[in-house]
Amino acid sequence: MNKFIPETISRDKLTAQVSARLQELHALRVEKQKALKDAPSGRLRITTTQAGHSHFYLVDGEHTNGTYIPEKEIAKAQAIAQKDYDKAILAEIESEIHLLEKFASKYGGENIEKIYESLNSARKQLVHPVILPDDKYAELWQARPYKAKSFANGTPEIFTSKELRVRSKSEVIIAEKLDSEGIPFRYEYPIAIKGAGVVHPDFYCLNVRTRKEFAWEHFGLMDDPDYATQAVKKIELYAKAGYTIGDKLIATFETSTNPLNAKYVGNVIKNFLK
Repeated sequence: MNKFIPETISRDKLTAQVSARLQELHALRVEKQKALKDAPSGRLRITTTQAGHSHFYLVDGEHTNGTYIPEKEIAKAQAIAQKDYDKAILAEIESEIHLLEKFASKYGGENIEKIYESLNSARKQLVHPVILPDDKYAELWQARPYKAKSFANGTPEIFTSKELRVRSKSEVIIAEKLDSEGIPFRYEYPIAIKGAGVVHPDFYCLNVRTRKEFAWEHFGLMDDPDYATQAVKKIELYAKAGYTIGDKLIATFETSTNPLNAKYVGNVIKNFLK
């Protein structure tokens, strides 16, 4: 992360967590409502002797002391105890749903950013915002200087339409698609990987919306057994350093009979970088 780029408060992560929690609570509410509908009537009274033995009574109707439940009918006591527990749980579920739905309806998560956006251009130059607008954040992220991996003599000269030199036609497809989708990226940006030292993923990309960064490796010769073995080892090294596929690491593959295509790359970008 560029130390000159302010960290973001991930409102998307927060709202996603609230949404996930609401889904969980709604499902649990349905479950407990059904359980209570099928639960036995009455309530449970429990007494404990000096020796620590518990006795259970079913209180239902006019008998305030209840009817003794013998040990062989303990399932009856369990069902009533479960009902009482489920009623308490349901009440808390309803309360939490109410609070979260109220929060979700009022929380926009953008007021902090709007303070900076409302400043005129001269004033913006004088302050350091706690959260940058997406376009400014992406601009600073993209502008960070770095030393990419060099090309050995004799390496084929392959360029994108923006004159970025890459190593394969498949990388041209990825770079062009990243550009057309407006995804900031750095080509062969150096990152430290435990057990492997400094590596240069083919692309290092930014999801501007979430401010999350992804290393993108394209493995283009997967029908070569030796190449495929090295690819697996590389993915394992990434995983040990916290770069797992789908979380901080994007991996694409191709063989001679299944080449990479722009449509597939577009779907990858949509799933991870939009």
